[in-house]
Amino acid sequence: MKNYFTITILLVVLIYLGCTKSKTDSYEKLKDTVEIINCNDDYNCLYNEIVKGNSARILITEEIESLGLIEKSEVKVEPIDNQYKVTLTILDLQKIEETEGKRSVIEGLARECPKILNNLDKIISKSAVCYTDTPEVAKDLAINGLSETKIKDCNCSGELIDVINKLCVKTDSSHFPPGVRKPAIYLYPLKKSRIDVSIDVNGFITESEPCYNSGWSVIAEPSGLIENKYDYLFYEAQLKSIELPEEGWVVKYSEMEKWFDNTLPKLGLNKKEVEQFKEYWIKELKRANYYEIKLLSNEFLKDNLNLIIHPEPETVIRLNFYFIPLNDKVEIKEPKIVTPVRKGFTVVEWGGLVEYNSILKSLLK
Repeated sequence: MKNYFTITILLVVLIYLGCTKSKTDSYEKLKDTVEIINCNDDYNCLYNEIVKGNSARILITEEIESLGLIEKSEVKVEPIDNQYKVTLTILDLQKIEETEGKRSVIEGLARECPKILNNLDKIISKSAVCYTDTPEVAKDLAINGLSETKIKDCNCSGELIDVINKLCVKTDSSHFPPGVRKPAIYLYPLKKSRIDVSIDVNGFITESEPCYNSGWSVIAEPSGLIENKYDYLFYEAQLKSIELPEEGWVVKYSEMEKWFDNTLPKLGLNKKEVEQFKEYWIKELKRANYYEIKLLSNEFLKDNLNLIIHPEPETVIRLNFYFIPLNDKVEIKEPKIVTPVRKGFTVVEWGGLVEYNSILKSLLK
């Protein structure tokens, strides 16, 4: 195992049966003197002890296939009368290459909503409060952690649930700007180097390859080859808002490929990058009479989709287009193109957004 990283996440799930404030107050006064029985990884021991009225805990280390992580976690149950307080804490997460998934606090949610895996930093220190009627359900929650069903059935709420709702909401509705499609990040160091790349996004990352987690740490070669198998780092993101420049181009759909061939090199892409851009976007853009094409400004990208790279590159070229299908041609001022010169360690990114719903225009700043 290699490329270990540590993320400290605290998930606290409070499970109450007929909770009253007076009982909670008395419990808070006595909890420091209560012995907690260590059941290691035996959940039957945990259940038997809490049924007898004893406090107990589980300490486990599991390899989680869906996350590519080793999760070290603690589950502690402290009963008082008819009330159970269940605390689920992820003590440590370490990256691994091959795993076999078992028990986990967050694995169920990550399977249902893979966006969580790309935004682990957003759930650090977040808590959820859930309610259940039986110790059996409490045991099941301790074993399997949170899931979409558990969140609904146990009426879970809190900051953790708020983050989950934002990450896992379906973004194909009119309430969201279009997602950023397939940004590809190319790395061209002067010599074979380890490069750390992270994205400060005003929103959340929805897809990535290789897996983003809280950032990439990769070996890149001067040819651009990453980890001996990738041409680029891939991700997609959902932004909270879009700000478009006034200038742009209007291109006839039948002439789109020719426009790409002529314009992309002027904007700084090399031959391989142009071909890979066309391979994706010519298939992605639906047939229309024309397309209005605008280029997101570097200022907007810095504020909403900022690339943080170490060591710092000398040249950065970022081309993220906004495509709007049109029935009729419109006249807009074309931007002046200044072709960038690649010097030193160079980073290149291309990507885009497509507006297919005119109601989205109301979301533009």
